[in-house]
Amino acid sequence: MASSKRSHWVFESNQSGSHAEGVALLAARYHGAEEGRGSGPAGTSYALSVYDDDDGLLPWDRIESEIQTFRDHAEANPTTGFRILPGGQPRPDDIHARFAELFRNAPANCELPGRWLDILGHLKSVRVILLDANVLVRPTDERTRALDQFFAANEALWETEFVEIVSFGPAMTLVANDKYARARGYRHRILDVDTIRYGDDAEEVRELLSVAYATKFVCINDPDGTSTSQQIGAIRIAASAGLEIDAVLVEE
Repeated sequence: MASSKRSHWVFESNQSGSHAEGVALLAARYHGAEEGRGSGPAGTSYALSVYDDDDGLLPWDRIESEIQTFRDHAEANPTTGFRILPGGQPRPDDIHARFAELFRNAPANCELPGRWLDILGHLKSVRVILLDANVLVRPTDERTRALDQFFAANEALWETEFVEIVSFGPAMTLVANDKYARARGYRHRILDVDTIRYGDDAEEVRELLSVAYATKFVCINDPDGTSTSQQIGAIRIAASAGLEIDAVLVEE
């Protein structure tokens, strides 16, 4: 398991420091991010000013300077871990690649999103979130067969040393994913979250950190089911993080 307890959160902010939603709001609630401060360290967080106040990206020379300032800060604090979290706005692959490149030589105490590590060629694994995307899906033989078909079709294309299943959500999903991973010889990761610290937002934090860690996102769908708002939110976060999103259909 990986822990979020010791790492400072590095999150994308608008230049005026309006931390009203998403990662920025969680950073303000639990990691000391300061309203009105769109750049620099505060508490156990670090705001990267990459957006203007209309949620558009700032000019690249500004972004590059901002990231270099953060890298200097991380180098000056080698005993502190820094977890770089994905932004809250969807962006095309070439923009994800450009951000990843700016962090290519980040200090060793910086943990980059899995998608960026994948872009930079720093991973030996494929990290796959398996999410039951609507309420009628159950951990049945049909679910197993559908996943077997998905992995059989993709593993050879991935050319990876190993596959890691990443889980969050209800206990039923965690158990089903663990059973599947063990049976297929895959690794299984459930990220540790301090439930006392994060309280009612603990599951949202786990979801965010799981998406930050993963490289791919697979929705397991029952064609007759209805997705919940939480599951729709997870897909939105995954899309913003640049994860490749696939669907696996399970007919009961």
